[in-house]
Amino acid sequence: MLNILINAYACAPHKGSEPGMAWNWIVNLSRHCRLFVITEGEWREEIELALDRLPEKENITFYYNPVSPKIRQMCWNQGDWRFYYFYRKWQKKTFSIARDIIGNHSIDLVHQLNMVGYREPGLLWNFRDIPSVWGPIGGFGGVPNSYLGLYGWKERIKQQVKGLLNRVQVYSPYIQNAINQTSVLIACNSVAKDVLTRFRDDGVCLTSEVGTFSESIYANNTKREGEQLQLCWIGRNYPTKALIIALRVFKQLEGLPVHLQVIGVGEEAIPHRELANLKNVTFHDWLPLEEVHEQLRNSHALLFTSLYEATGTAVLEAISNGVPVLCHDTCGQGDVIDKSCGIKIPLKDPENSVSLFEVAVRDLLDNRKKLEKLALGALKRAEELTWEEKAKQMIAIYAKAIASKKSSEKFVTHFENK
Repeated sequence: MLNILINAYACAPHKGSEPGMAWNWIVNLSRHCRLFVITEGEWREEIELALDRLPEKENITFYYNPVSPKIRQMCWNQGDWRFYYFYRKWQKKTFSIARDIIGNHSIDLVHQLNMVGYREPGLLWNFRDIPSVWGPIGGFGGVPNSYLGLYGWKERIKQQVKGLLNRVQVYSPYIQNAINQTSVLIACNSVAKDVLTRFRDDGVCLTSEVGTFSESIYANNTKREGEQLQLCWIGRNYPTKALIIALRVFKQLEGLPVHLQVIGVGEEAIPHRELANLKNVTFHDWLPLEEVHEQLRNSHALLFTSLYEATGTAVLEAISNGVPVLCHDTCGQGDVIDKSCGIKIPLKDPENSVSLFEVAVRDLLDNRKKLEKLALGALKRAEELTWEEKAKQMIAIYAKAIASKKSSEKFVTHFENK
């Protein structure tokens, strides 16, 4: 059994986003490896309670490197750039903890697991004599310029600056050293892979940062012919989620037997009153996860209009409930969804998106057989993306990293003996 040292700043059971992602990787990898995990410790109590119930608990050892509540707040405050200063300091101390672990245990591989964003790759790659993996990695790209007209001038400038920084910062020596010295890089989506493969020809894999739960894959009952078509939109009121596109679609569909449930955004948050008062749209503030799943099970499809992110958790939750997905062909959703389980819209401009999403909804309204086929395809796709399957993929990546390191060492030895 391999001994793996994992760096996961954010890790917690029963959470979404980065903390839940790290926890699910760790739990599923522990069935195959002995894990030594360094994490920040905000959820230490929850981790220890959950760990005690795991059948593989003997295969996981946590080491905590806590920060102050003020720094934690910076971490979870979207867009607070001050966090990166403290996060780099955290990585330096984590490197010291990792060195102690390596001194006391025979570590086969080191893995920089999260945060997912490429800006802070950690320092584990500096252990040059140990194979290393970094990823899943995301954060590249940005909102396409053709969609910036959806926003006010402040948000437009913010997105333009963010996009520019994403294009420039990846060239910093700090990040380039990690890209070139890590044995294997894992891109979280095709956008990230396209960027990473510009800097190296090999050693770049693709796997999304999130997975489905096999025990939660639920065969949604096929809806009856003639029933009103129910769609669901799930997300925070972030500009990149592009809720306004979904609302414009349903503005065009007024008078037809279609309805949209918006979960996560109250109507008071919609600045355009004509869109906030649509009769075929119902708004809900953020709901508990089980209620979100209930809304999904009552829906025929998920309308996922996001323009820029890693891999939306809502997409995985939808297909796990046998709900097809209508989305843009970009980011993680573009990799997860195929023609067997949804309809993808090219990312061109807002007018094109509204028009093609409207066509897609009308198609499903008129063709329930197609909807039924997509629902079955969604369940099958969910089974392909379970955490169990993703853990097997990661083990294969570990094997590739170890083999790559051994091959490199043989080459160096051969060259030195010449």
